[in-house]
Amino acid sequence: MKNKNALTILLYVFAVLSLAYTCYAALQAYNTFVSYYSTNLNILNLIMYMITTCYQSICFSVLFYALGVFSEMFKKKKEEK
Repeated sequence: MKNKNALTILLYVFAVLSLAYTCYAALQAYNTFVSYYSTNLNILNLIMYMITTCYQSICFSVLFYALGVFSEMFKKKKEEK
């Protein structure tokens, strides 16, 4: 098992938690859309509503994951020197 520093693990944990919140927000957005717009169910409107509801947490998931990868690469370069 590789030895990872605490910052990398913490960033990966935040990425997973943010992704879990994204799934929860997507489910809530779907339920909200279906309950309010049950007479006019347009799939394009549903997709746009879900994107506008969930894009921020998706961006944070990607950001935390990328920072974790960057932190891991920075540690490897530091150990090589």
